[in-house]
Amino acid sequence: MALIELSHLTKTFRGKTQTVDALKDINLQINQGDIYGIIGMSGAGKSTLVRCINFLEKPTGGSVVIDGKDLAKLAPKELRRLRQEVSMIFQHFNLLQQRDVRGNIAFAMEIVGMKKADIDKRVDEMLEIVGLTDRQHNYPSQLSGGQQQRVAIARALSTNPKIILCDEATSALDPQTTTSILNLLRDINKKMGITIVIITHEMSVVESVCTHVAIIDNGLLVENGTVEDVFSQPKSAAAKKLIFRKAGADMGVMGERMIRIVFEGNASTDPVIASLVMECHIAVNIMYADTRDVNGKAFGQMILQLPEDKLQQEKAIYYLQSKGLRVEEVNGSGA
Repeated sequence: MALIELSHLTKTFRGKTQTVDALKDINLQINQGDIYGIIGMSGAGKSTLVRCINFLEKPTGGSVVIDGKDLAKLAPKELRRLRQEVSMIFQHFNLLQQRDVRGNIAFAMEIVGMKKADIDKRVDEMLEIVGLTDRQHNYPSQLSGGQQQRVAIARALSTNPKIILCDEATSALDPQTTTSILNLLRDINKKMGITIVIITHEMSVVESVCTHVAIIDNGLLVENGTVEDVFSQPKSAAAKKLIFRKAGADMGVMGERMIRIVFEGNASTDPVIASLVMECHIAVNIMYADTRDVNGKAFGQMILQLPEDKLQQEKAIYYLQSKGLRVEEVNGSGA
């Protein structure tokens, strides 16, 4: 059974002059131990989705079931108790400026009524996990952005949750700090078995840490699966746009036939393009090429411009496929 199950989830915001359907019939299952990325462009509905997961936003329709409990059917006291198992980390940290690091980490435990001795012991444990023992008496204004986010992570962990929801948790951080925070979240997931849901608009975040991904576009869930599958074989226009845009496919000269090839493992070291030119006497223009790490596995990709002759185009595609490569069409919109 899924730890988080969203069934036919909808959310509509009604104003005086207009109605906005932020989420439309979302069906999604997140299993225990997943690091699940939810990605989309600005305004796609992903932040609304994560707020519906813990009922900070009450859905207009459908259901949210966490660990077998339908949130809509819980009494207020039961919902508060369940929320202790679902912690949240925000983009701008949301720390209490008048409290030092220890006080901020302790805050969530004070709210649920833990004893002071237990709180102090747990704070020490959290400081060790996030590497801030030497900063425990500093105030937020004395910390870097990355350190503040580590405090927020420690606070989220302090109540021993089953789930951590991260709403654009690295968007305010520089690339190096983002990497350290993502590494910390990966370690937490691995060592503690906590399920993590990451809301982001950055494909690099999903690639570096997530096991699964869901793509939201205009309130719709348009694609989901393992990061490996979605990255290597994107099916929806929204997924292709996110992946191809990062790959530099929107380069302007897209009038002639373009393909994207994806390779992994040993294939990334084989001189496939050189072999294509030499064996088939077909010239191709390499528009873009890169290699990246996706969930611990090495992936490569190229955007190739094919010759005008259709027979040569098909011959090139057949040759590349015969080498075990995935070949996908690319057009000017990245679809």
